[in-house]
Order: sequence, then C-alpha cells, then structure tokens
Amino acid sequence: MKAKLKQAKSKHGVYFIAELGQNHNGSLETACKMVDSLIGTGVSAIKTAKRDIDICLSEEKKQTIYDNPNSFGRTYYEHRKALELSKDDFIKLKRYSENSGFDFISSFTDLNSLDFLCDIGIKTLKIASQRIQDVSLLKAAARTNKPIIISTGMSEIPDIETALNVFKNNEKYLLQCTSAYPCKEEDINLNVIKYYKDYYPVDGHGLSGHHPGIAPDIAAYVMGADIIERHYTLSRAMKGTDHPASLERRGVELILKYISEISKAFGNYKKQILECEKPAIKKLR
Repeated sequence: MKAKLKQAKSKHGVYFIAELGQNHNGSLETACKMVDSLIGTGVSAIKTAKRDIDICLSEEKKQTIYDNPNSFGRTYYEHRKALELSKDDFIKLKRYSENSGFDFISSFTDLNSLDFLCDIGIKTLKIASQRIQDVSLLKAAARTNKPIIISTGMSEIPDIETALNVFKNNEKYLLQCTSAYPCKEEDINLNVIKYYKDYYPVDGHGLSGHHPGIAPDIAAYVMGADIIERHYTLSRAMKGTDHPASLERRGVELILKYISEISKAFGNYKKQILECEKPAIKKLR
C-alpha cells in the first residue's frame, strides 16, 4: 500500500477512503451505483465490512427487538442479515470496485470473515474500532502479513499499544477515530493525530470520521494526516442509521479540492524571490 499512498498524496494530497459500510442497504446494485458515483473524485479506495452475522452476535443480541424507523427487520439479527451482502455479491463488489480503478479494503468482525477476505485476495485489511481489543483476532490478521489500517475509536493508549505490538512486523497505518454516529466537532479530537505522529512512527497516520461537515478533514490534513476515511452515501436522506453521519459526493469533492489547493499552497521552506514576483519588483520598486 505504501506506493499507492505515496502516489495518492502526490496527486491529491491524501489517500482518501470512501467507506460504504452498510449504506448500500444490502443491495449490490446500490453498492455499485455508489462506486460509480465516486469515479473522478480523487477517491483512492472503496471500503466496506464483512461480518458472519450468525457468529458475531450474541444470542441475546440476535433476539433483541429492533423496532425503529431505520430497521430492516423485526429483530436485530434480521436487521443485520438484511444489510449484509452475500459472499457472491461481496466478491462482485470487490471486482467492480477494482475494475473501476479503486483499491478495495475491508474490515471484519470474526475469523470466518477474515478467512473469506484472504481467500478472495483482499490486499489491505482494516481493523475496525469495535475489534481493537480482540487480541486473538488481531493476531490472526497479523499472520496474513498484509498491510493493516487500524481505527482507534472506543480505545485508550494501552489498547493502541497492544495492537501496534501485535502488528509490529506488518505495514501499518493508525487512524484517530471517535465512535459516535454522527460525531460532534468537539468530540473529534484531532490533536490525537499529532500525538500519534509524535509517538508512533508507523507507515502513515490519519482520520476516520463520522462527523457531518468537512472542515475537520481539511484540518486533519494540515496536521499531517496521510489518510482520510469517511462514510459515504448516495443520499443522507436514505433509510439507515449511518447515512446522516456520511458524506454525499459533493462533500467528498470539496474535501479533496481544498486539500489539493492547500497542498499546492504549502510550497517549500525557502523564502526567496519567486519568478511570479519579478513583474511586481519592476513595477513597484
């Protein structure tokens, strides 16, 4: 992933990951439309998640009645099942994303899902915030020798250092994250990115955000983020719990536009007379 990160930073300022999550609402057709809508934006990677719903939910959670306007089933099990792409559809989405010019990244909640991702040739794995304390799952992921992106929501420094130690021999990337949907600006805590950069010299740092606006993403880039990950949706008005905390295409475009402009404006550390100033010297001095 290092080469692709370097290429994306050179061209767009950051490696931008569009997290589809379950915003496809269980539809491969919708997921492919989401991929289509991101062509030409400067997005580097499409990301989603793989879960084995039968084993990653407790029996109590499976039977919980899930009666609300965003429910896709009577129980939480039925709801999660409805949102999960089948293995065949997941493979088709991976192929469709890659054929459209994007990297394809996935997180996972369990060993079955990790094995499936490895079987279908996923090149980069994502550790979701919810799994950062699952050391046995982290060790299984480390054994794949694949690049690892680590989200750090719902965690403290000992959790992060344990995870980094597990992945000490893997190429790895560390993202600040706050697991609130949507996340208020005062809870994003961008300064953690600076802390990570100072104390954890991994292969890249960044922000995984669930906030409604775009200003924090621009600030994260200025603070040294190499990676920006944002949830993405065709419409924030769609049924589902994650859509309000997601970006539509215009939001993605604006983040990458402003980051590109700022990247050019940074210039270098030399203070000197520039070629563009010479006409002014002649006229004004």
